[in-house]
Amino acid sequence: MILIADSGSTKTTWAVINIDAQLSTTYRTSGINPYQQEEGSIQEMLIREIPFDKEAIQQIYYYGAGATSDTKVKLRNSLGKAFKRAYYIDIQNDVHAAAYALCQQEAGIACILGTGSNSCEYDGKKIVQNIGGFGFILGDEGSGAVLGKQLISDFLHHNMPEHLWGQLQETHYLSADFILDQVYRQAYPNRFLATFAPFLLENQQESYIKTLLSTHFHAFFKQKVQCYENAKRLPIHFTGSIAHHFQTHLKMAAQKLNLVIGNIASTPMEGLIRYHQQK
Repeated sequence: MILIADSGSTKTTWAVINIDAQLSTTYRTSGINPYQQEEGSIQEMLIREIPFDKEAIQQIYYYGAGATSDTKVKLRNSLGKAFKRAYYIDIQNDVHAAAYALCQQEAGIACILGTGSNSCEYDGKKIVQNIGGFGFILGDEGSGAVLGKQLISDFLHHNMPEHLWGQLQETHYLSADFILDQVYRQAYPNRFLATFAPFLLENQQESYIKTLLSTHFHAFFKQKVQCYENAKRLPIHFTGSIAHHFQTHLKMAAQKLNLVIGNIASTPMEGLIRYHQQK
Protein backbone atom coordinates (compact mmCIF):
# COMPACT_ATOMS: atom_id res chain seq x y z
CA MET A 1 0.00 0.00 0.00
CA ILE A 2 1.15 3.52 -0.83
CA LEU A 3 0.48 6.42 1.53
CA ILE A 4 0.34 10.07 0.45
CA ALA A 5 0.28 12.79 3.08
CA ASP A 6 -0.53 16.47 2.58
CA SER A 7 0.26 18.22 5.83
CA GLY A 8 -0.17 21.82 6.91
CA SER A 9 -0.08 23.56 10.26
CA THR A 10 -3.82 23.07 10.80
CA LYS A 11 -4.58 19.62 9.35
CA THR A 12 -3.08 16.63 7.55
CA THR A 13 -4.88 14.69 4.82
CA TRP A 14 -3.81 11.09 4.17
CA ALA A 15 -4.63 9.01 1.09
CA VAL A 16 -4.01 5.26 0.89
CA ILE A 17 -3.55 3.85 -2.61
CA ASN A 18 -3.60 0.15 -3.40
CA ILE A 19 -0.72 -1.52 -5.19
CA ASP A 20 -2.63 -1.28 -8.50
CA ALA A 21 -2.67 2.52 -8.09
CA GLN A 22 -6.36 2.72 -7.26
CA LEU A 23 -7.42 5.03 -4.44
CA SER A 24 -8.54 3.18 -1.35
CA THR A 25 -9.60 5.94 1.04
CA THR A 26 -8.63 9.26 2.64
CA TYR A 27 -8.36 10.34 6.26
CA ARG A 28 -7.73 13.56 8.17
CA THR A 29 -5.71 14.19 11.32
CA SER A 30 -4.19 17.16 13.13
CA GLY A 31 -1.60 19.24 11.33
CA ILE A 32 2.14 18.73 11.69
CA ASN A 33 4.59 21.58 12.14
CA PRO A 34 8.13 20.22 12.56
CA TYR A 35 9.40 23.62 13.66
CA GLN A 36 7.02 23.71 16.62
CA GLN A 37 6.67 19.99 17.43
CA GLU A 38 9.24 17.56 18.77
CA GLU A 39 9.77 14.15 17.21
CA GLY A 40 7.99 12.37 20.06
CA SER A 41 4.97 14.65 19.79
CA ILE A 42 4.64 13.98 16.05
CA GLN A 43 5.00 10.23 16.52
CA GLU A 44 2.44 10.20 19.34
CA MET A 45 -0.08 12.07 17.17
CA LEU A 46 0.44 9.65 14.27
CA ILE A 47 -0.10 6.61 16.49
CA ARG A 48 -3.10 8.14 18.26
CA GLU A 49 -5.03 9.67 15.36
CA ILE A 50 -4.38 7.52 12.28
CA PRO A 51 -7.17 4.90 12.09
CA PHE A 52 -5.97 2.65 9.26
CA ASP A 53 -3.62 -0.34 9.41
CA LYS A 54 -0.11 1.11 9.67
CA GLU A 55 1.46 -2.30 9.10
CA ALA A 56 0.11 -2.39 5.52
CA ILE A 57 1.95 0.76 4.40
CA GLN A 58 5.04 0.07 2.29
CA GLN A 59 5.76 3.44 0.66
CA ILE A 60 5.17 6.96 1.99
CA TYR A 61 5.14 10.21 0.04
CA TYR A 62 4.92 13.00 2.58
CA TYR A 63 4.40 16.64 1.62
CA GLY A 64 4.39 19.14 4.44
CA ALA A 65 4.80 22.72 5.53
CA GLY A 66 8.16 23.19 7.22
CA ALA A 67 9.76 20.14 5.57
CA THR A 68 13.29 21.49 5.15
CA SER A 69 16.74 19.95 5.21
CA ASP A 70 16.81 20.67 8.96
CA THR A 71 13.49 19.01 9.77
CA LYS A 72 13.38 16.08 7.33
CA VAL A 73 15.27 13.81 9.71
CA LYS A 74 12.73 14.49 12.45
CA LEU A 75 9.83 13.81 10.08
CA ARG A 76 11.42 10.66 8.62
CA ASN A 77 12.12 9.26 12.09
CA SER A 78 8.57 10.00 13.26
CA LEU A 79 7.01 8.39 10.18
CA GLY A 80 9.39 5.43 10.31
CA LYS A 81 8.49 4.67 13.92
CA ALA A 82 4.76 4.95 13.27
CA PHE A 83 4.84 2.95 10.00
CA LYS A 84 7.37 0.28 10.88
CA ARG A 85 7.01 -1.74 7.64
CA ALA A 86 7.46 1.19 5.26
CA TYR A 87 10.67 0.58 3.31
CA TYR A 88 10.54 3.86 1.35
CA ILE A 89 9.80 7.31 2.80
CA ASP A 90 10.04 10.37 0.56
CA ILE A 91 9.65 13.79 2.22
CA GLN A 92 9.08 17.01 0.30
CA ASN A 93 7.79 20.40 1.33
CA ASP A 94 4.26 21.62 0.63
CA VAL A 95 5.42 23.66 -2.36
CA HIS A 96 6.25 20.43 -4.20
CA ALA A 97 2.75 19.17 -3.40
CA ALA A 98 1.24 22.32 -4.89
CA ALA A 99 3.42 22.12 -8.01
CA TYR A 100 2.74 18.43 -8.70
CA ALA A 101 -0.98 18.69 -7.91
CA LEU A 102 -1.76 21.91 -9.75
CA CYS A 103 0.60 21.79 -12.72
CA GLN A 104 1.06 18.02 -13.24
CA GLN A 105 3.46 17.90 -16.24
CA GLU A 106 2.94 21.51 -17.39
CA ALA A 107 4.90 24.66 -16.54
CA GLY A 108 3.26 27.13 -14.20
CA ILE A 109 3.43 29.08 -10.97
CA ALA A 110 2.01 27.10 -8.05
CA CYS A 111 0.83 29.00 -4.99
CA ILE A 112 -0.37 28.08 -1.51
CA LEU A 113 -2.86 30.25 0.38
CA GLY A 114 -4.02 28.53 3.54
CA THR A 115 -2.95 29.04 7.14
CA GLY A 116 0.39 30.06 5.60
CA SER A 117 1.41 31.05 2.08
CA ASN A 118 4.13 30.12 -0.39
CA SER A 119 4.82 29.92 -4.12
CA CYS A 120 7.16 28.46 -6.71
CA GLU A 121 7.89 28.42 -10.43
CA TYR A 122 7.63 24.91 -11.91
CA ASP A 123 8.86 23.88 -15.36
CA GLY A 124 6.73 20.73 -15.67
CA LYS A 125 9.38 18.47 -14.13
CA LYS A 126 10.97 20.34 -11.26
CA ILE A 127 10.76 23.51 -9.19
CA VAL A 128 13.13 26.05 -10.70
CA GLN A 129 12.60 28.80 -8.10
CA ASN A 130 10.89 29.09 -4.73
CA ILE A 131 10.49 32.29 -2.76
CA GLY A 132 8.57 31.90 0.48
CA GLY A 133 8.16 29.71 3.54
CA PHE A 134 9.21 32.45 5.98
CA GLY A 135 6.29 32.08 8.40
CA PHE A 136 3.61 34.55 9.43
CA ILE A 137 6.02 36.95 11.15
CA LEU A 138 8.40 37.40 8.22
CA GLY A 139 6.14 36.47 5.31
CA ASP A 140 2.98 34.43 4.60
CA GLU A 141 1.37 37.36 2.79
CA GLY A 142 -2.33 36.80 2.09
CA SER A 143 -2.52 33.75 4.35
CA GLY A 144 -5.14 32.99 6.97
CA ALA A 145 -2.64 33.74 9.72
CA VAL A 146 -1.66 37.13 8.28
CA LEU A 147 -5.24 38.13 7.45
CA GLY A 148 -6.19 37.17 11.01
CA LYS A 149 -3.22 39.06 12.40
CA GLN A 150 -4.34 42.22 10.59
CA LEU A 151 -7.94 41.78 11.73
CA ILE A 152 -6.98 41.26 15.37
CA SER A 153 -4.49 44.13 15.30
CA ASP A 154 -7.25 46.41 14.00
CA PHE A 155 -9.58 45.03 16.69
CA LEU A 156 -7.11 45.86 19.45
CA HIS A 157 -6.58 49.37 18.05
CA HIS A 158 -10.33 49.93 17.41
CA ASN A 159 -9.33 50.53 13.79
CA MET A 160 -12.43 49.02 12.18
CA PRO A 161 -16.13 49.87 11.87
CA GLU A 162 -17.83 49.81 15.25
CA HIS A 163 -20.45 47.24 14.27
CA LEU A 164 -17.75 44.80 13.09
CA TRP A 165 -15.76 45.41 16.28
CA GLY A 166 -18.82 44.58 18.38
CA GLN A 167 -19.69 41.54 16.27
CA LEU A 168 -16.15 40.19 16.55
CA GLN A 169 -16.11 40.63 20.31
CA GLU A 170 -19.54 39.08 20.74
CA THR A 171 -18.95 36.01 18.57
CA HIS A 172 -15.40 35.26 19.78
CA TYR A 173 -15.53 36.63 23.36
CA LEU A 174 -12.33 38.56 22.74
CA SER A 175 -10.31 40.59 25.19
CA ALA A 176 -6.81 42.05 24.97
CA ASP A 177 -5.56 39.65 27.68
CA PHE A 178 -6.95 36.60 25.87
CA ILE A 179 -5.48 37.65 22.52
CA LEU A 180 -2.04 38.38 23.97
CA ASP A 181 -2.03 35.04 25.78
CA GLN A 182 -2.94 33.14 22.60
CA VAL A 183 -0.39 34.94 20.43
CA TYR A 184 2.57 35.24 22.80
CA ARG A 185 2.21 32.42 25.32
CA GLN A 186 0.29 29.54 23.74
CA ALA A 187 1.47 27.12 21.05
CA TYR A 188 0.55 27.63 17.39
CA PRO A 189 -0.34 31.35 17.30
CA ASN A 190 -0.61 31.05 13.50
CA ARG A 191 -3.47 28.57 13.89
CA PHE A 192 -5.21 30.88 16.36
CA LEU A 193 -4.96 33.85 14.01
CA ALA A 194 -6.18 31.79 11.07
CA THR A 195 -9.38 30.87 12.96
CA PHE A 196 -10.72 34.33 12.13
CA ALA A 197 -10.91 33.57 8.41
CA PRO A 198 -14.59 32.48 8.70
CA PHE A 199 -15.41 35.91 10.18
CA LEU A 200 -13.77 37.56 7.17
CA LEU A 201 -15.71 35.26 4.85
CA GLU A 202 -19.05 36.00 6.52
CA ASN A 203 -18.42 39.74 6.22
CA GLN A 204 -16.55 39.84 2.92
CA GLN A 205 -18.98 42.38 1.41
CA GLU A 206 -18.08 44.97 4.05
CA SER A 207 -15.89 47.71 2.58
CA TYR A 208 -13.40 47.37 5.45
CA ILE A 209 -13.03 43.62 4.78
CA LYS A 210 -12.79 44.16 1.02
CA THR A 211 -9.93 46.62 1.56
CA LEU A 212 -8.17 44.26 3.97
CA LEU A 213 -8.39 41.36 1.50
CA SER A 214 -7.36 43.47 -1.48
CA THR A 215 -4.36 44.90 0.36
CA HIS A 216 -3.01 41.55 1.49
CA PHE A 217 -3.69 39.67 -1.75
CA HIS A 218 -1.90 42.48 -3.61
CA ALA A 219 1.03 42.02 -1.20
CA PHE A 220 1.01 38.28 -1.96
CA PHE A 221 1.22 38.84 -5.71
CA LYS A 222 3.93 41.44 -5.27
CA GLN A 223 6.09 39.35 -2.94
CA LYS A 224 5.33 35.81 -4.07
CA VAL A 225 4.43 35.98 -7.78
CA GLN A 226 5.87 39.05 -9.49
CA CYS A 227 9.29 38.00 -8.23
CA TYR A 228 9.34 35.31 -10.96
CA GLU A 229 10.56 36.37 -14.39
CA ASN A 230 7.81 34.39 -16.14
CA ALA A 231 4.93 35.59 -13.93
CA LYS A 232 3.10 37.32 -16.78
CA ARG A 233 3.59 34.40 -19.18
CA LEU A 234 2.65 31.41 -17.02
CA PRO A 235 -0.71 30.48 -15.47
CA ILE A 236 -0.83 31.07 -11.72
CA HIS A 237 -2.47 28.18 -9.85
CA PHE A 238 -3.62 28.12 -6.22
CA THR A 239 -4.38 25.61 -3.53
CA GLY A 240 -5.53 26.22 0.03
CA SER A 241 -8.67 27.19 1.91
CA ILE A 242 -8.06 30.94 1.69
CA ALA A 243 -7.58 30.80 -2.09
CA HIS A 244 -10.68 28.62 -2.44
CA HIS A 245 -13.05 30.68 -0.28
CA PHE A 246 -11.81 34.13 -1.30
CA GLN A 247 -11.17 33.44 -4.97
CA THR A 248 -13.34 36.33 -6.16
CA HIS A 249 -11.19 38.83 -4.27
CA LEU A 250 -8.03 36.97 -5.30
CA LYS A 251 -8.95 37.15 -8.98
CA MET A 252 -9.74 40.86 -8.69
CA ALA A 253 -6.30 41.52 -7.19
CA ALA A 254 -4.65 39.50 -9.97
CA GLN A 255 -6.61 41.28 -12.69
CA LYS A 256 -5.40 44.67 -11.48
CA LEU A 257 -1.82 43.42 -11.97
CA ASN A 258 -2.53 41.81 -15.36
CA LEU A 259 -1.83 38.32 -14.00
CA VAL A 260 -3.63 35.20 -15.24
CA ILE A 261 -5.19 32.87 -12.64
CA GLY A 262 -5.34 29.17 -13.57
CA ASN A 263 -6.65 26.38 -11.33
CA ILE A 264 -7.87 26.98 -7.77
CA ALA A 265 -8.21 23.87 -5.59
CA SER A 266 -9.17 23.81 -1.92
CA THR A 267 -6.59 21.07 -1.29
CA PRO A 268 -3.85 19.49 -3.42
CA MET A 269 -4.75 15.90 -2.55
CA GLU A 270 -6.87 15.08 -5.62
CA GLY A 271 -4.09 16.36 -7.88
CA LEU A 272 -1.42 14.53 -5.89
CA ILE A 273 -3.30 11.25 -6.23
CA ARG A 274 -3.57 11.76 -9.98
CA TYR A 275 0.14 12.68 -10.20
CA HIS A 276 1.26 9.54 -8.35
CA GLN A 277 -1.14 7.27 -10.20
CA GLN A 278 0.34 8.46 -13.49
CA LYS A 279 3.85 7.84 -12.20
